[in-house]
Amino acid sequence: MKRCKTILIFFLLALTWSALFWLTGKKTPWQIFAGKESDAAYVISLGDMAGRNYDRMGFDSGKVLYVKSDGGWLVGTANGELIHFDAKGEELWSHSVGTGLIRGIAVSRDEKVVYAGEKSPEGTMYAMDVKNGDVLWTFRGDSLIGYEADIQSEPTAIDISTDAAGHVYAVFYRFTLDEKGQRTYLSRIISFDETGKERWRYPAKENMDAWVNCGAVSESSGRFAFATANYDKAKTDGLTYNENLYVLDSHTGTLLHAEKIPPVETFGTTTIRNGLSYSEDGKYLAVMASDGRGFLRDEDGRPIWERSISRVMEIGGSYYFAAGRDALFSGDKVLFGTINTFNRENWQLPAPVIHPSGNSLYGFDRDGKYLFRYTAPAEIEAIGVAGDVAALAIGRNVRNHDYKAHGAAVISLSDGTLLNEYHTKGPLQTLAISSDGRYVAGIEVPAVTAEGDLLGAYRLHIWDREK
Repeated sequence: MKRCKTILIFFLLALTWSALFWLTGKKTPWQIFAGKESDAAYVISLGDMAGRNYDRMGFDSGKVLYVKSDGGWLVGTANGELIHFDAKGEELWSHSVGTGLIRGIAVSRDEKVVYAGEKSPEGTMYAMDVKNGDVLWTFRGDSLIGYEADIQSEPTAIDISTDAAGHVYAVFYRFTLDEKGQRTYLSRIISFDETGKERWRYPAKENMDAWVNCGAVSESSGRFAFATANYDKAKTDGLTYNENLYVLDSHTGTLLHAEKIPPVETFGTTTIRNGLSYSEDGKYLAVMASDGRGFLRDEDGRPIWERSISRVMEIGGSYYFAAGRDALFSGDKVLFGTINTFNRENWQLPAPVIHPSGNSLYGFDRDGKYLFRYTAPAEIEAIGVAGDVAALAIGRNVRNHDYKAHGAAVISLSDGTLLNEYHTKGPLQTLAISSDGRYVAGIEVPAVTAEGDLLGAYRLHIWDREK
């Protein structure tokens, strides 16, 4: 009798699952009735990821790009997968491209080829067909800047750019150790044509003894710019490549301009980690330094104007600042972004205050006139621009631990007004916005709080702003 009851229970469970699957079309239909995890139209798991310490410096999540030609999304994951989703989050194809994190990802201007760089011993960059995921060609980063197995120093294409002629520009870097066992960096730039044939590399015969995180191409003026993130003055002075801003001829890789930007007094050196982009017409270059200064430069990298967006604050003999990170354009507007508050001497140390200029996006016109400011409740991890709106990925506020701040915000670039606000359980680390501004897709990561609670999961959210 007991066995019959057990069989009956399992039969009823199977019948219930079948009915729910028929109603919802989901293999895990109970999630639909388990409480709202997200206000997104579609939520897609990106696989397993261990929760990270909420207060650690950086979270890796992968990258997401919008594909206008099919309305879908290209996602490079922290698990070494490149996945093409349609507009509703249904997988079109996936390809395992490496053993670990995908850091750099870009799509050709005609949207036929996607380029992805993996962090691995080989540091391979892949060129793949957007429609089906077929590999068209590859390039091994270890052949460019080497690999040190004993310290697990793996090369990666940290930043990839493309132009209308089909050319590809990749920034490769890896860490190494100096004679004192302290971490330093090696970097190199390389350009290919659409078939994977090398056009040039910079430097031609050696690695740069510099940390390079970002690059930008101006096809109209034939320029490729990159910046260095060297942060230790004692080390920087002894480097061969110790300028802050470099501009190359994008056709030949020839150096046209290199410049040391005078540092803010309390910093000792100027550091540019991610804030670099050319305007759509290629005539202007926006630069954001970690010390909170935003710069507008001409196509050759020469100064036009400078704005101090986040000034250093002294409290109890220590210096605190809202770090500057993003620099980009929207039409004739120049945008600069700041993130969390940090201690100048040690970014890992807690700050006693939240800097008043932190976690904000600032808008200026090309003459340098201030237009607006939008302040987010936590760190702005990524910015996507479409026309006169911007989508912001809102991650962690490591100073006040506001766990309800995570998600995405869409603002007007006319005056900084908040248009839409979406929430996620865990921090949203990156996003993209569709070219018409209607859809936003972002990647959430799991985080472990100081109390030991796990927030969120590794998943992609797709929001429809018209719903």
